[in-house]
Amino acid sequence: MFEPMKPILAFLTLVALVGCLPTEGEGGRASIRGHIEVERRATLYNPESVVDQTPAMDENVFIIYGDNVGPDDQVETNHEGDFVFPWLRPGHYTIYVYSADTAQPANPNVPLPDVAVVREVDILSTKEEVVLDTLLIFDKL
Repeated sequence: MFEPMKPILAFLTLVALVGCLPTEGEGGRASIRGHIEVERRATLYNPESVVDQTPAMDENVFIIYGDNVGPDDQVETNHEGDFVFPWLRPGHYTIYVYSADTAQPANPNVPLPDVAVVREVDILSTKEEVVLDTLLIFDKL
């Protein structure tokens, strides 16, 4: 009598297990940390016109979980240019921040749009802390 139910129960068990597989995002114990420096230049496209390089305070930093299209979360850097995305699960992540473009514009009176400085990282274990290399962004003085 219960023999025809076995395939249905096996299918439902498989669906339940696949539906419970964790994906990238919040809900874990891992984290991604980083630091951002801003290099200010008198002329953006002239690397010899550097005025100073300081921690990038109050910069928006964005994260994309897995292969999602848009940002899933954002944080601001602190007064020392540091940021953290805590409570992440293992998986693939994209971190980015916007910077002024340092290419020489065709028309000096028309500024170029900002560009993204991007880092891709993989969290491999549940309690891993990924520390990124310093991200360098640019700004005109």
